[in-house]
Amino acid sequence: MHISNLLLPAVLLGTTVSARVPVHGARRAAHPARAGNFEQIKREPVVETPTKKDKRLVRKKKRGSCQVHYNVTSSASSVAQTSTTAIGGGAWANPSASSSTESWVTASVSSSEAWATASASSSATWAASSSAAAHSTTASSAAASASASSSSSWYLTDTWSGNSFFDNWNFWSYDDPTHGTVQYVDSGTAWNDGLVSISDGHAIMKVDTTETVSSARKSVRIHGNKVWTGGLVLMDAYHMPTGCATWPAWWQNGPNWPYGGEIDILEGVNAFTENQVSLHTGSGCTMPSDINDNMIGQLTTGSFNSYDCASYDTSNQGCGVRDATSDSSYGTSFNSANGGVYAMMWAKNGITVWHFPRSSIPDDITNDAPNPDGWGTPMARFPSDDCSPYEFFYDHYNIFDTTLCGDWAGADSVWNYAGYAGQDQSCASITGYSTCSDYVLNSGSSFSDAYWEIGYVKYFNSTTLV
Repeated sequence: MHISNLLLPAVLLGTTVSARVPVHGARRAAHPARAGNFEQIKREPVVETPTKKDKRLVRKKKRGSCQVHYNVTSSASSVAQTSTTAIGGGAWANPSASSSTESWVTASVSSSEAWATASASSSATWAASSSAAAHSTTASSAAASASASSSSSWYLTDTWSGNSFFDNWNFWSYDDPTHGTVQYVDSGTAWNDGLVSISDGHAIMKVDTTETVSSARKSVRIHGNKVWTGGLVLMDAYHMPTGCATWPAWWQNGPNWPYGGEIDILEGVNAFTENQVSLHTGSGCTMPSDINDNMIGQLTTGSFNSYDCASYDTSNQGCGVRDATSDSSYGTSFNSANGGVYAMMWAKNGITVWHFPRSSIPDDITNDAPNPDGWGTPMARFPSDDCSPYEFFYDHYNIFDTTLCGDWAGADSVWNYAGYAGQDQSCASITGYSTCSDYVLNSGSSFSDAYWEIGYVKYFNSTTLV
């Protein structure tokens, strides 16, 4: 949908709802058939009034999740929308620029049917298979023993890395839908200002460090040009943006937000050291009561039903899982470990995320023969028992961005408090600034660590699991 329709706050930390503005005139369930062109949905802001501070990291409101007009690749200046041929579960397409900027993918109904043939209870199946294989209770311990195997059910389809990395992405240069003190720039500006580069084969995406700026600080947001439904994606990062006022994320979403679904794989704000994985969907996607039994992270709680992933039903809370056990999943701790690999598997049995520190990346990942069965307990797992992975999620593209302040990182209830997600001191105290925006506008040199350094993004498919 158009960016102007995406004005939801990014977090409401420990609040009660005093007023809710209807997000659109007629609410509807998750898209039932996914055939034909997708309708553009218009949404209005959801208004919330903070009244408590006892549950601060429970309501991670979503950044602008949208379909927008693209700048096509790093060297193009024309604006076009991405389109593909029909795809579904197990089917892939590489989009090409289309002159019809409002045209979207015709999704295959067969993907829902394929999902229906999966186990009636994916969580039970997962638990049984994990027990039978005597999997380790942590991904890092399992990684040491995992090795490349010809038995891998996954095959490599795309590798985005090295000098051609940015050829696979569209630079997004519109107003930040989360009200950040940020100016996303086009490809030409990004290259000319040194905000993107290739160094030692790694892709770099920076925030501008000019000491003082007048209204917003330049940054980069890129959308992948591969539209996909079901599969396995790996992202190897050596460094991620960190520090007060930053809100970086590696995530993905589909058309007609939230009906095409959104998956936040790596995300947090400010000086957090714990990653949060989240789902946002149309109405009808729920998680089982025993979800915490099969993952390292724990489901966050909030003012709404934490097991309901529907954005409109939960004032955009969705389903969030935070990893409070790892000492290297996010921020400075991630960077101190020289980064690592995040893996997201989108299959018949649900959506699953693993994190591997640099020293514990499995050999099967290194050798492009991934075997998730040997990776141990994941950071987050959202089973398909009551949430079809192809009804509530389809036609996604990956996104990297770094916004500054905005409705999450810059919220007063976040900027002025600490004691959650591994951050033990408030940003107001750390920076000496009472507001996030003042800090961003006047402290450019403080953002020297606000950059991504990406080794690769790889996509895999499977003829049996997707």
